[in-house]
Amino acid sequence: MNALGKAWLGLHAWGGMLFSWLLVPIFVAGSLAVFEPEIGHWMRPEIDVAPIAPSLAADLAERRLHEVGEAAPLWRVRLPTPREAGVGVSWGAQPRQLTEEVLAADGRPVPLRATHGGHFFTDFHAELMLGKSGRWIVGVIGIVMLAAIVSGIFIHHRILRDFFTFRPRANRRRAWLDAHNLIGVATLPFLLLITYSGVMILADTFMPAATQALYDGKPGGPRADAVKAFSRKASGEPAAMLPLREHLAAAERIFGPGKVTSLTVRLAGDRHALVQAHRTVDDRLGAVADHVTFDAVTGALLGQQLSWNPMTYAYRAQVGLHVAHFGGPVVRWVYFVSGLLGAAMMAAGTLVFLRKRRQRHDTGAVSRVLEGCGCASVAGILLACLAYLGSNRLLPAGLPSRDAWEVAAFFAAWVLALGHALWRGFPAWRGQLLLAGWLALLLPVLDLTTGGGDAWRLALDATAVVCGGLLLAATRFFRKESS
Repeated sequence: MNALGKAWLGLHAWGGMLFSWLLVPIFVAGSLAVFEPEIGHWMRPEIDVAPIAPSLAADLAERRLHEVGEAAPLWRVRLPTPREAGVGVSWGAQPRQLTEEVLAADGRPVPLRATHGGHFFTDFHAELMLGKSGRWIVGVIGIVMLAAIVSGIFIHHRILRDFFTFRPRANRRRAWLDAHNLIGVATLPFLLLITYSGVMILADTFMPAATQALYDGKPGGPRADAVKAFSRKASGEPAAMLPLREHLAAAERIFGPGKVTSLTVRLAGDRHALVQAHRTVDDRLGAVADHVTFDAVTGALLGQQLSWNPMTYAYRAQVGLHVAHFGGPVVRWVYFVSGLLGAAMMAAGTLVFLRKRRQRHDTGAVSRVLEGCGCASVAGILLACLAYLGSNRLLPAGLPSRDAWEVAAFFAAWVLALGHALWRGFPAWRGQLLLAGWLALLLPVLDLTTGGGDAWRLALDATAVVCGGLLLAATRFFRKESS
């Protein structure tokens, strides 16, 4: 191999190894985030899946908001969708500090346990729960991932041969390398798509020159230019508003039946009150929500945004490609499986790297740390995700700061997995994968004994059973370190 090839190999091996400690967790969390609403529903077993017509949902929401939010300048109504049951209502003065409730089919508020739900995985995937600094880290890791993909293409330039080569009965290192190559080639288009789109979404975080130059550094400047706002000041004169169902019907005449996902009421009860309706984004590639605004008192159309700047739509199309709101269940399952395969590909590469060091009898402190971090990034993150889901049902529903305790369970399990892996070395792989497999198989039992069991939750339970079975099957490849 020439010098350039060795450089590519070194970049691919060490870059992949070190950054996989976060890349694998990011891919696992991103795969779960594809089903954010479904996981959120599983984690709130109090919510029923009884269907509610949009017009009835608007009536129930309006009645409740008049009861509890009469003086609030901002109301929001989330209408039921095929992915989110119940009627969501929220009210308050600040958009980011609203009081929220979910209403049942009879209009009563459902007492909900505090939880981050499926959004935790979205937050962890996008910013590692660290805010702006987390976005920096994820952006840098995404760039390294792109470099690893490109270097991998150069290293494995015989792509067709790698695609059809898998020798599970060969020695362990050869088998893991075949698995790494096979999965990498099979998922190459997805990996390029998801990594490039992820980097582009975060580009403004680590390349903010345009925002600094054109918008004086204000992060909301680009959005303010792209999204038309139809607003006006309060008049100070009270006035009765038209029923929300009438505004919903008017919006559906523009967007189509069943295409309205939310209603926002500003300045409720004032003569200048507004009602804004947002269109669903699940039937288009670009993640742009068309919206219309009505006079809440007269019903007159005050403004609408049904078309977008081409550059805005091009950017939001990349967002759409990344978050996969389009295409229905088929696309979501493709993203979910492809994301997990991507994580498995990186895990196999990690095992190849570590096994090569072990075969060289490198058992020093550095190798011990590499082994422990590699195991924790793969098996440990699975245990952490299962601990998060399990704690949702095991913690008392009324526990103060309950959502924070769930997140604490995630990170505690991950830290314990890291400590175990640093202590045990290679044998920790099999032990942690066995534990993760059995916990995944027990998740449906926990669901059925703690108030779940509807069709939506059973789908997650069935997925957990399949994943648990695959994890248990995978442990047989970790029985002997020397085989």
